Amino acid sequence: MDEANRFLRQTVKYTTYITLVWAVLWAVVPGWKSVFSGLAIGSLVSVYFAVSMGRQLQAAVTIALRDEKRKPGFPLVSRIAVIALAVMVVKKLSYPNALLMIAAFFTYQLVIFAGFVLNRKKQQESKPEGVK
Repeated sequence: MDEANRFLRQTVKYTTYITLVWAVLWAVVPGWKSVFSGLAIGSLVSVYFAVSMGRQLQAAVTIALRDEKRKPGFPLVSRIAVIALAVMVVKKLSYPNALLMIAAFFTYQLVIFAGFVLNRKKQQESKPEGVK
């Protein structure tokens, strides 16, 4: 479980870094305000998704360890509400690119994928010669 918590903390940390990069670029490059604002808002929602996923995983593990019959909560409703809030912000600001915002919702999944690829590569490099 410690490995999963470490991986989750890294995912949230790197997703937050990406969000901060988009937010800084939004402030610094006014000509691309539409692009970077959409990416920043979408990545911010993605940070929430990563934290929500972690809480859901923690609840599922706790329930499994206690051998309970109840199911974990229903986080889909809160995720839909956050997406609706992001859409309202885009409508209110009127300049963020909505398509890039939707694409940036998947930032944390891309961070997870990159983490798996890098960990796999490290494991293959650390194996001794002749071991598959």
